[in-house]
Amino acid sequence: MIDVYAGRGCHFSLQLIVSQIRSTPPELWKRCPEIAPRRLAGVHQKLHSWGSPCKQIFHPAKLFNPEGNAVPNQRLSIFVVVVAASAWGLFWLPLRAFEENGLSAGWATLAVFATPAIVLLPIAIFRVARGLPSGVFNAKTGLLVGGAVALYSESVLLTDVARALILFYVTPVWSTILEFIVLKRRLTGARAVALALGLAGLITILGGGTSFPLPQNTGDILALLAGMVWAMGTLRVRMTPTVGTFETVFPFFVYGSVVALFMALLPLEPNGHAPSWNELEGLVPWLLLAAVGFLIPVMWGLLWGSKHIDAGRLGVLLQMEAVIGIGSAALLTEEPFGFVEILGTILVVGAGVVDVLGDKLLNRSRS
Repeated sequence: MIDVYAGRGCHFSLQLIVSQIRSTPPELWKRCPEIAPRRLAGVHQKLHSWGSPCKQIFHPAKLFNPEGNAVPNQRLSIFVVVVAASAWGLFWLPLRAFEENGLSAGWATLAVFATPAIVLLPIAIFRVARGLPSGVFNAKTGLLVGGAVALYSESVLLTDVARALILFYVTPVWSTILEFIVLKRRLTGARAVALALGLAGLITILGGGTSFPLPQNTGDILALLAGMVWAMGTLRVRMTPTVGTFETVFPFFVYGSVVALFMALLPLEPNGHAPSWNELEGLVPWLLLAAVGFLIPVMWGLLWGSKHIDAGRLGVLLQMEAVIGIGSAALLTEEPFGFVEILGTILVVGAGVVDVLGDKLLNRSRS
């Protein structure tokens, strides 16, 4: 029991606090800082109920911040995520640029994943030499999350950009189905609305308002598959302990490269032939610039900022990625973007927002 009572001072059962600390593996203090406050939430809540002046001293977030620093500013985290998500919505631009400059579809995807992995490799070796994890053994998560983006990248080069983006962002449909089947979560009203909106967006884009809703080409299939795999990857991330940012970014690019290589070797006509060094030599500086100036910072910002924002707000902020991506594709390409694409975008983005905020708004209105 928690031994707390009011008197001239405040008294805690230190034995309880020590037992809480001992029952949590030490590596989790550094790898999962939000675990510690959760472990002692009951202690702090009891102290708060007594109005104890010691509740600030023993606040879990202050006691167990592994680095001993203040929690990152919420506004800074939001700013970083908004900028990174918006930038990631433009990810299709370097992909298309490398394809237009001589790299066929499969090899362009491999190049934009392998280059960041190679740039980060010395850091990973340095970390391992110092006894720190590199994340390379997070193979399942890396294959699912990195593989999903590799499939999406390939789809952008094989179908219209807007179609690839919209079909990929039907993710709330697959997430809802997976959570219902795997986690046995009940289907709330908000999730049901999100599911309906997502399916309506999917049917709108695939059917085009005139035909039976089926994928029209390989790019459509890959975009749908990417969304499904991404849903499985994010589910796995949520079911496993939080790891450091580098331990997530490095395997993302490493295992994304593995999937991209597999895709490049498939006997698909758009993949073409493997580029020779003469063809690749002129692109190397641009690949390095894209890796150091865009891909690594953007992915790092997304993953770092996501750790310091609550899930609901994060879900809404990440919709910027879809909005910027689809909007930029409509403005910067000559691909068709009419009523069907606009309606599909509204339905799919709406599904994402309802999926994140729906239950909160319903609960607030009831209270």
